[in-house]
Order: sequence, then structure tokens, then C-alpha cells
Amino acid sequence: MDLLAAAKEAVAGATAAGAGSADALALERRETSLTIRRGDLETSQEAETRGVGVRAFRGGRSGIAYTTDLTPESLRRAGRQAADLAALAGMDPAAGLPDPAFRGAPAAVEGIDDPDYESVEASRGIAMAKEGEAAAFAADRRVVNSEGTQFEAARQRTALAASDGFEARSQRTRYSLAVMALAEDEGGALQRDGWYTCSPILARLDPPEAVGREAARRCVRRLGWRKVETRRVPVVFSPEVAAAFAGEVARACCGDALFRGASFLADSLGEAVASPLLTLVDDPLLAGGLGSRPFDAEGARPARKAVLDRGILRSFLFDSFSLRKTAAAFPARAAGGTPGNATRGLGGPTAVGTSNLFVEAGAETPEAVIGAVQDGFYVTETLGFGVNTATGDYSKGAAGLWIRDGALGHAVQEVTIAADLRAMLRGVAAVGNDLEFRSSVSAPTIRIAEMTVSGN
Repeated sequence: MDLLAAAKEAVAGATAAGAGSADALALERRETSLTIRRGDLETSQEAETRGVGVRAFRGGRSGIAYTTDLTPESLRRAGRQAADLAALAGMDPAAGLPDPAFRGAPAAVEGIDDPDYESVEASRGIAMAKEGEAAAFAADRRVVNSEGTQFEAARQRTALAASDGFEARSQRTRYSLAVMALAEDEGGALQRDGWYTCSPILARLDPPEAVGREAARRCVRRLGWRKVETRRVPVVFSPEVAAAFAGEVARACCGDALFRGASFLADSLGEAVASPLLTLVDDPLLAGGLGSRPFDAEGARPARKAVLDRGILRSFLFDSFSLRKTAAAFPARAAGGTPGNATRGLGGPTAVGTSNLFVEAGAETPEAVIGAVQDGFYVTETLGFGVNTATGDYSKGAAGLWIRDGALGHAVQEVTIAADLRAMLRGVAAVGNDLEFRSSVSAPTIRIAEMTVSGN
């Protein structure tokens, strides 16, 4: 059955069973995944999944059901089940479809679906993976093994229908190539690292040779690592670590954290909470973005939001439920807020999430950001879950390279970096110009004025 027709069938089942309103999300995903190791095909998988999740509302009560059987009988049964569950659920006035004011026609987003997807054969992915792995081996003699090079290609179709008449479709593709290498030093110690490229359009992937060479470079630079003495020094985040930092700040700006009182930024709307060098944006309409979408998971109109604008906290991120909950409990936190950031699986409620979250590029080259540090730490990887967005505490295991006299030096591992998120935001001392949209969360190189690096 057509996805939109399936979603409408499930909604009809819910309303016929007594739901005052309902919506249904239908998904179809096709994926090819293969792994090359030492030039041989190690794994190859093709998968296709389909399903419909329906939410039913009965006067502030909600129920959810889903099915992977897209026959009319099964779809209507799922709708009835959702309506029956809603009759038994607890009352919550915030439950329901988006307010009509936040509906709108699906946005036009360019560059997120590859028209050539159907013609891409597995043999092309195999060839790309082999080229990437071979380039890693050829780049440096210290690369002695491979942990596999993976190529993935996927297309997802989505349809959403609601009892208030909203209906929409979307389609997107995603390709990725990742090379993982092992390097060995003269003493036999091994280090592992890699690199990847990802895009909605196959032709926009980085060349496999470039991915392999970069994987080798990152792997080899970890050799000969050592700890450092505990001290407070400037810390430079690589783009990958800076992106993770941006994601952690965004989690503190999500509506579910606001109404639960679990955000250190909850009462700072309109205030300068960060360095004026820092602008943090969530943009679901970014052309070619890996997180772009013409509508969110409940059919609210998507819009670009500047969460931080030159250091000032300008907006929070909401779905309809969290916006209503926040407005009821903390009206000031919800002031001017709009939904549009709903995410959702087939069998669960909506949650607040980002689309294309990124830190805007600054004016300095990454070399200049690093070059201003006489003694400090360039972080290439963080480990663990040591971030508390309720209190602002930040403490993570880290690895990277030590900076001496403005240049990258020896590798560092088994250390911890720690600070307070408030101080980190205010302490952003430089933002690089090397922003690349390699993921749905992106950032350039960022320098924090000072953090505690705990080692020996």
C-alpha cells in the first residue's frame, strides 16, 4: 500500500474507534551495507523495513500503537488499539496534535534525495571501499591492518497524515564511506582511528583515496602517546569534538529539559550566556543537509532557529507537547517559542531533537586558532557521558595532541578534561573558519580559554 494511504487508513481506524484526533507516521527504508577488510568483501547486507505508527488522542489522553503489516485490516487495527489505549491513559492537557497556527505546507528542501539512487549498484560501493582501504595502507608504512572499510547507501520515504487534514510526504537518501585503520609503532603498540565521508548525494562524497589517507594520518598521529601533568590550560576542540559540545549545549535548550527543570540555561532566554564569537543554529531547511526535512515528525512547520546569536540565548527547541508543558509551568521560558523540532519512532511519542545543528564559522583558520596557544591541549576525541545539562557540569575522558609553542606535538591519551558549561560558553576565545557539514551536527575548530586537564 502507498505510504500516505497507509497512514490515512490508520488514522481512520483511530477516529472510528473514538479518538477525537489522531495522526500516523509511515516509514519505508531501504539500505545496503557492505564491509571490506584487507581487500576482501567481509559482509554485505540489504534490508528493507516498513511500518506505520499511530497516535490517538481522547481529550488530553493519548495512546500509541504501530504495525509493520500494511494491509488495510492491520492498519485499522493499529488505529483502534491506539484509541483504546488512549481511553486508559492518564490525563495530560499538553497531549495533542500541533496547533493549526503551526501547520503549513511542507517546505521545499533541495539536495536531500539522490535521483540516481536506484541505479547505484553494490559493485560501486565495493570498489569505493577497496580504494579507501588501499589508500590508507599506501599512505604510511605504519598502517599495518584494517578494522574494515564500510560503505552504506540508504533511502527513506516518509508520509504523515492527521485527522485535521494535514498530509505530507518526503524522501531522502544517505551515503557514507568510513575507513578504520590500525597503526603500529616500533615497540609493537597499536593505535586505532579512522575517517569518513557522508552525504545525501553520492557524487558529493569525498574521494575514497582522500578518506583513506586521512584515516591513516589520524591513526598514525596517535602513536607514541603519553599522559601529561594535571594543569589548567587553553583547550582546542577539533571540529568533531566541537560538534559534540554544540550538541550538549543544544540538549540544554530542548523543551523537555525546560519543563522538567533540567537545564542550566532554563531561565537565561535573552541573556548573553556565551562569547559573542559563538552562534549556534538549527536549520531543518539547509540545502543538502543530512538532517534537513520538509516537516517535522508531527507535521509542524520547520524553521531555522538561532539558538545562540553572537552569544545571546535567543530561542529554545520544542515539539508541541514540550511547548505546551513549558508554557503551562514556566511561561517565560516558552515566550516566542514554536514547535518544529519533533522527532519520533513508530512505537513511541514525539521527542525534541535537532535537524542540522551547527556552529557558524568564524574568521580564523584552524592553524591560527591553534597557533595562539603556547601550552595547551588539542582534543580529537572525548569519551564517556560526563555532561550534566541540568547543573552544567562537564567532565570527559579525552585524547588528542599536546600544543607547544603554537604547534601540535605528541599524542595524549588517558586524561580527563573538566569545566563548567557556563564557563566554557563564556570562554570561547576563537572560532575557526573550517566548518564542514559532514554530519547532522557540525562545528568548526573552537578554542576554550581554559579547562582543567587531569593526567598524572
